[in-house]
Amino acid sequence: MKHIIISIGRQFGSGGRVIGKALSEKLGIDYYDKELLLLAAKESGIASEFFEQKDEKSHNFLEQAIDFISTGHFFNDSVLSGDRLFKIQSDAILKLAQEKSCVIVGRCSDYILRENPDCVSIFLHSSEENRAKRISKRMNISEKEAIELMHDEDKKRANYYNFYSNKIWGDSKTYNLSIDVSKLGEEKTIDFIFNYLKMRFPEVF
Repeated sequence: MKHIIISIGRQFGSGGRVIGKALSEKLGIDYYDKELLLLAAKESGIASEFFEQKDEKSHNFLEQAIDFISTGHFFNDSVLSGDRLFKIQSDAILKLAQEKSCVIVGRCSDYILRENPDCVSIFLHSSEENRAKRISKRMNISEKEAIELMHDEDKKRANYYNFYSNKIWGDSKTYNLSIDVSKLGEEKTIDFIFNYLKMRFPEVF
């Protein structure tokens, strides 16, 4: 049976988690976001805290220095290095794609599965105003604080993606679909993606 993998890249506050979960429920397939970190930890035998610490963060000299200051150890040559954790996580994603249909949010999954013809890569973005309101409400912070937070989180995600994929995070050419959620709203965005899947994989639907 054909496995359909939906890979979702997203701006912080654009609704990627909500949309991804809704799609997984609509399609009756599993959803992986933070769950992927637990899976990678389980399969590698490494504590999930290490994956969470490096989650969607690029591995560079500055971060190595911070690690050294906080722990007294450099991780670049050990099983705990960012590159090593990325490889373990990548292997977990590749294994998932072989075993089942699923929705995967972030973690360079579109790049990792770039040779898989059944992977649908999607990037979700939204207006700064809509994202700020969403984040402010969800996290109970001011819209000014929300804007600062989303810029910081977007920068981390972009650095991580660009570092490991050698592509440009958010560039429409990188994805099968690039959708402005603020134009359609969450429900219509979900319907739009679902209809795209039906047209792309008619043998499944």
